[in-house]
Amino acid sequence: MILVTGANGQLGRRIVDQLVARRGGVAGIAASVRDPARAADLIGRGIVVRQGDFDQPETLADAFAGVDKLVLVSTDGPNDVRIAQHRRAIAAAVAAGVGHILYTSFIDVAADSPADFAAVHRATEADLAASGLPFTALRNPLYADFLPMTVAAARETGSFQLPAGSGRASFISRTELADAMAAAALAPALARQVYELSGQATHDYHDVAAAIARASGKSVRYQPVSEDAYAAALEASSLPRWLARAMANMYSAVAAGKFDRVSNDFAALVGHPPRPLPCLAQELFGSR
Repeated sequence: MILVTGANGQLGRRIVDQLVARRGGVAGIAASVRDPARAADLIGRGIVVRQGDFDQPETLADAFAGVDKLVLVSTDGPNDVRIAQHRRAIAAAVAAGVGHILYTSFIDVAADSPADFAAVHRATEADLAASGLPFTALRNPLYADFLPMTVAAARETGSFQLPAGSGRASFISRTELADAMAAAALAPALARQVYELSGQATHDYHDVAAAIARASGKSVRYQPVSEDAYAAALEASSLPRWLARAMANMYSAVAAGKFDRVSNDFAALVGHPPRPLPCLAQELFGSR
């Protein structure tokens, strides 16, 4: 049995959908959620739904019982909360006899990264290595799905601001990433312990602005700002302080070159490369 945690979330739900599509049915696919009442559609499709709450470790023994492969979808929250949640899930997987964990990690796990997110995923990968269980780290780049929110100010002013400097990153949609993760979970064997699911190429945010401008037919410019200025702006827009800072220092990591990475791992799993930035921009901004 393959079980996906966080299946009520944006990425977890997509992984379940891609597993069903690739397998051609729901047999052998299960979902773990905090609140099964919110997963009525999955239950209606015949997917096994179990309650599993990383903050209530007593729920995880039943959630992980009989699971051969566990797709551990990373949680949200401050660093210490996320690390503790992932650690409880890994311990429960060991106790339940799970055969293999596939973890949705981050392409930036560098020890010298300024990003809070890097610290979370680095710690969890270390916990996985210490667990003794076979595991695969599926390292995600930046979600293309977040670009409309990232550049939202450009609708009013024609420009958007980020503390990314001239750093470069790649972008993939969550649906495409979910497809790669489903392919990895269904593979009889995996060649490596770490897969970097990058886009075909990296781009700086001037490139991103140009691609959005071409797709939307509107003038869009990128303006670099400081990490502190960006964090303050996010906090002023009612984002929690920890999240405002985490988002800001993620872009500082982009500026530091931590996301300027390209691999063929996505194509190795899925059988074709991910969509390039112009296609993503057309999908996200072409009708706006």
